[in-house]
Order: sequence, then C-alpha cells, then structure tokens
Amino acid sequence: MDKQESLQDKFGKLFDTITNIPKKLADAVEDGLREPSNLVCVQEGLLNFDLIEDDVREIHRNIKARGDKVLGSHLILDDQRNYMEIRTYTERGNKTFLITVDAEVKRVTNIPPDVLSELKKKGRIELSLRL
Repeated sequence: MDKQESLQDKFGKLFDTITNIPKKLADAVEDGLREPSNLVCVQEGLLNFDLIEDDVREIHRNIKARGDKVLGSHLILDDQRNYMEIRTYTERGNKTFLITVDAEVKRVTNIPPDVLSELKKKGRIELSLRL
C-alpha cells in the first residue's frame, strides 16, 4: 500500500507541476520583460523631458532584440505622487504584454508648456509616445 500511495503522491506532484507550468512560464516571462529603472531622462529625481524619447527608443531596442514586437508606449506623469511611468505594450507570439519602467520625479525640466498646463490642471496625464 505504501508503494501505491507513494506512486499516487508522485503522480499528484507531477500533475501539480504540469498544471502550474503556464503560470510559472507567464511569471518568468513577466520577470524577463521588466526593464531596469536606469533611465537617462531621470537623474536624482530630476526629469529631463527632452530625454524621454531616448529612453523609450532604448526600451524598444531591447524588446526587439528579444524578438518581441513593440505595439506602442505611453508616458504617465503624476504630479500628486511625484512619479513617472513609461508603459510599453509588446506582443510575443499571440500574447500581449505590458512592460513598465517607472521613477520618482521631484522636478521636471524642458517640459512643453501645453503638457505642463495639462499636468497642473489635472495632476496626472498620459501621453501616447510615437517614435
């Protein structure tokens, strides 16, 4: 009887492992898609708006180097939380993924007047980035 229970335990563990493969694979892919927060546009809490496109181009280059397709990127500025985020949507196979890179922002330089006005008015804005 011990052998049968042991065999059942082994099959149970094997079944759990097989059923958890999609989740583990998705977690691994998500971890692999997370970009490091070494943005050129943000240094010591200072966001240089003129350099955002350089960082987005680098993020896109890294994604394409992995063989993924870039669908688009968005920039989110949140004045209330002192935070910026670059969201990049990608496609691998027939699945879509979201990659985020964020940083704390205390001050912003070189921001276009219309963007600054909108940020002051709403406190948070999202811009679609086209490169």
